[in-house]
Amino acid sequence: METSLPEETLTCQITVDHGLHGVLLYLGIKLPDLIAGFAGGAVAALIMRQIKPYEVVASVIVGSLTANYLGGPAAQFIGLGSGAATFIVGLTGMAVCQGIMEAGRKWRAKVGGEPK
Repeated sequence: METSLPEETLTCQITVDHGLHGVLLYLGIKLPDLIAGFAGGAVAALIMRQIKPYEVVASVIVGSLTANYLGGPAAQFIGLGSGAATFIVGLTGMAVCQGIMEAGRKWRAKVGGEPK
């Protein structure tokens, strides 16, 4: 007897069957990139002067996430291996995100919207 399940159910079941690694990949999380970004964020936090505890946590989280999602394109752009590029993105993650947010604010002001 054959049952018809929605495609989303089948995809989720296949992903779960591959364990934690499969679930992370399904969410777009690449563990090596996340670890390199974590290390970069940690180094950035260690070399900052007069940093508050919440800024250390923020640096590590932002470094990990930016490296995970921007590490691959950065590796291709600057021509380094994945590990080195994701570490650099993690190291500079706070500045990268601040730059993206500032560019968004300028764009919004240019098209006539006011940031809230």
